[in-house]
Amino acid sequence: MHSTGLIPWRRSLRESGEALLDLICPPSCAACTAGIARGELCQHCADELVGPLPPLCPRCGRIRPAAAPSCPHSHDCLTGIAAARHAFDYRGSAGALVRRLKFEHDAAAGCFLVRSMLPAMRQLLRQRQGERSIRCLALVSVPLHPRKLRSRGMDQAAWLAEGLTQRAGITFLPGVLRRMRETMPQGDPRVTSRAHNVADAFGLRRPRAVRGKRVILVDDVYTSGSTARECAALLRAGGCREVLLLTAARG
Repeated sequence: MHSTGLIPWRRSLRESGEALLDLICPPSCAACTAGIARGELCQHCADELVGPLPPLCPRCGRIRPAAAPSCPHSHDCLTGIAAARHAFDYRGSAGALVRRLKFEHDAAAGCFLVRSMLPAMRQLLRQRQGERSIRCLALVSVPLHPRKLRSRGMDQAAWLAEGLTQRAGITFLPGVLRRMRETMPQGDPRVTSRAHNVADAFGLRRPRAVRGKRVILVDDVYTSGSTARECAALLRAGGCREVLLLTAARG
């Protein structure tokens, strides 16, 4: 049996070791990697973060002027999606964090995004009425095409969903959606119609896994909503009760 008197000493030694490591090799910023982090981001990158501040539209999660009788933003992009939330606007250091996770597999950037998405997810769930049991919730990520996954080496949306399920305890259903054909990046200048680019690009596996559930669709960035709408239509056709959209950033 270990003596409980050793626990404070171990904690003190560990903290001293971490402090010495920070002194020798100061922690770098998760967004720019150049600045010295105070917490997880340097002051410059922290100041660049822009997130949605209340009052928010309950449907799209964007800022709604307090005096406005209704949301000034069109919700056509959310067809089939009950509500959407994002942690940050894509511009500035939030975009840098997403790119570091997606293209450089930077776990520090990814962990920062996951922790920032948690409050948005909780807010999304609090506002929804009806069944609130965690057993009726499931996370589903927007998939990459297998060829792109092999080339890139990671699926950033699945990575974020894994992080969320570890912290929130909501079941993650990997592989429920699959990308049937490879599409061009939505931001590619050759893409003249984002909706056409992803039309019929996805398929649904194991529809029984989502039947009767409230599904939180997870992706890194939300822009036109074309990809999310395609995925939501499949999930609803598979019998899920409701699709909610959660992203790290909104473009």
